[in-house]
Parts: sequence; C-alpha cells; structure tokens
Amino acid sequence: MRKCLVGILFCLLIFSANLFSQIVLEGTVSTPGMDPEPVENALVELIDQADTTRVLSSTTDDKGHYSIQITQTGIGDAAVQKPGAFNLNQNYPNPFNPTTVISYELPHPADVRIEIYNVLGQRIKTLFDGFQSNLYGRVIWYGTNDLGQGVSTGVYIYSLAAEGIRINKKMLLIDGHTGENNISGSTMPNITGPGQLNKTMSTNYYLRVSGDSLSTVQDTLVVTDNMTHDVSIYRTITDIEGNVYKIVKIGDQWWMAENLKVTHYRNGDPIPNVTDSTDWVTLKSGAFCNYNNIENYVSTYGRLYNWFAVNDNNFIAPEGWHVPSDEEWRVLINYLGGSEVAGGKIKESGTSHWFEPNTGATNESDFSALPGGYRFIYDSDYYLIFSNAYFWFSTEIYDNYAWYCVIYYNNANINSNFDDKHYGMSIRCVRD
Repeated sequence: MRKCLVGILFCLLIFSANLFSQIVLEGTVSTPGMDPEPVENALVELIDQADTTRVLSSTTDDKGHYSIQITQTGIGDAAVQKPGAFNLNQNYPNPFNPTTVISYELPHPADVRIEIYNVLGQRIKTLFDGFQSNLYGRVIWYGTNDLGQGVSTGVYIYSLAAEGIRINKKMLLIDGHTGENNISGSTMPNITGPGQLNKTMSTNYYLRVSGDSLSTVQDTLVVTDNMTHDVSIYRTITDIEGNVYKIVKIGDQWWMAENLKVTHYRNGDPIPNVTDSTDWVTLKSGAFCNYNNIENYVSTYGRLYNWFAVNDNNFIAPEGWHVPSDEEWRVLINYLGGSEVAGGKIKESGTSHWFEPNTGATNESDFSALPGGYRFIYDSDYYLIFSNAYFWFSTEIYDNYAWYCVIYYNNANINSNFDDKHYGMSIRCVRD
C-alpha cells in the first residue's frame, strides 16, 4: 500500500511539473548606434500568434532588462485583461511593401470602422465597417483602394472610428503599385476574440516593444526553451505638427536620425511653401519646398529649407532642439574619425535610397543620412537627389552666406562649405 501511494505521489509531481512548467524569455532593451543606452520603463509584450488576445508583458528596469515567464498550462492565461479603452496599434511592418497588418482593441462590443486615407485627407479604402462583438481585431491592407487598384508610394493615415471616437496613425508604403488591378489577397478582417480556456500556449510569438517617446519594434520569435533576446529601439521626438522623428546618441550629442519635414515654426506660424522660381530667389524670409515639388519625397527625404527658415526667431526645431552650428557638426565629425571617413559612418548603407556605389557607407552611427539633394539659387531648379545630402548649419559667414555640409554617394567624405542663403537644403536638429 505504501509503495502504491509513493508511486501515485511521484506521478502527480511529474504531472504538476509538466502542467505548470515555465519558460523564461529575457533580454535588454537599448538604443541603437555607437553609444547605446539602456531604455527604462519600456513595455515589452509577448503575444501568442495563435491567439493574439494572450499577452504576457514586462517593463524594463533601469538597466533596460526585462523578464517574461511563460507558463505552459492547460488552464489558460488568467493574466489577460480586458482592454480599458479603444486602442489602435502601430501597423506592422512599417514601412511596408505592399502588405501590412493593422490591429486594434475595444473596451466592449461596438460598431467599428477601419479606414485608410491619403495625406490630402481623401478616403481611399474601407477595411472594415460593422458591429464587432470581439474585443480584439486585426485587418490586413494590401495597398489598394476601394476599386482594388494599387496605390502609389507614400504616407497614409489609417483610422479607427467608434462611438464618436477617432484614432489616427501614420504608415509608410514603399514601392507602391499605382493602378495595378487584382492585387492578390483579401481585405476581409481577421477578428480575434478572448483567449479560450483549456488551451496550451504555442511556441510562436510576436515580441512588441513600445513606450512613450519610443518607436515601436515588433519581432517574430519561436520560443521553445529559456531564451535571451535583446532589442534595439529608437527614442523619438515629435514636432509641432505631430511628425515623429527617430533620434540617436553619438558621443555626447543627441541627433535626429531623420530629415526635418515640418511646415510650421515652433510657435505655430506657418512656413511658406514657395514653388515659384522667381519668388524663391528674391526671398529674405523663411520658406520651404519639396524636391521638384513632389510631396511623395517628403516621407523619406524630408523637405528643403532656405537658411532664413533656419535662423527665424520663431524656431524651426522642435522644443528642446535646435539647428546645429558649424562647431556642433565639427564635434560630430571629429568623434567619427574626421571628414575623410565620417560621411560613410553617417550615411544610410545600401542603395535603397542612395545611388550606387554608395562608397564607404556603414551607418555605424545610426545617423542614417539620406540624399535629399538641393534647390539651386539661380534657376531655382532641383539637383542631386539620390546622390548627395546637404545640411544647413545655423552659422552664417557673411550677410548673404551661411555654412553647410555635403555627403556624397561615391566617397566616404563629409565636406563643409558656405554658400548663398537662398539655397534649399535639408535640416537635421541636435538636442539643446
């Protein structure tokens, strides 16, 4: 009898260990670049791909460390909570080509509408419009309009509307397929409901990292045993118009990792968009333009500004930031090893946005310089997009001249020079 009881207890112990066995996923979250920093208070979420309502989460500590325990149990995850409000998640992937997933959450069943708009505010696609009883939803956009035709490359707004509430977010479609018909794939929603009991969690997960003033990162993981997974995530700043820019620490400086695209000064005053050649060359005040007056370039390459906009007393940079001086640029260049190699270390690598051969481009600083070209003073025409990057300094040299730097597609140099303030060039900002 005693031997029988011992055997039963032994079997129960083994069963319990299997029933409630745990796997630990841990790692660190830090900023990218040559001088990474730990990111504190980032939200790290592990999402079961088989049932996206099952979410385990952790918040990073002051060392950027997170740890998530995955309990393999037949009872289900009791920690999953009902959403507290309407929520529209960042699409994934972003940028995308040509398909992206949009997920959202509801605090209770409701009539929901998910729509796509272009930057002019014109609705181009309705992805879902109806009553939804489940609290979690997910739709796929294939880069088409309501006629099933492919749309062009550019920035689009996706929107959740429910009960008088509207939430909008931006996304970037790269390499669009304008006018193409019968793009494969359905736009029917994949609506997921609350997690079911008596279901063991899978091994396939999404790992999503997000937080205030952070870009969102989402990875796909297969977790079958204890695992370490480190995440690199950009900090961000937002300008007066709501444009969000990645930022990166290089040495002791924090720089924008994207070209400026704002059309208003910090106080809300508009910066004129001057397209006429004669008007541009006679200006004595701030103005901007888009390369060749094409709006679709803006999402990637930003806008071009004359130097008067750089120096305006209403300030073009976001709060807490400014257009760097020649001295601040020199600090960056020297930190990266001097003008003969620094250009390569701050250029985006590859030839997605730069002409071949993009010599020496490593982007090890994560500055991600892009070749936005420039607007010429004498004919007000546009030159050298995809080839050269030009950035204004805040430092003037004479009444009509100011400093700038240029980075090239065919070498690793970065050169400083001065020229007429009427040129149109890109701007990167540095933190105060």
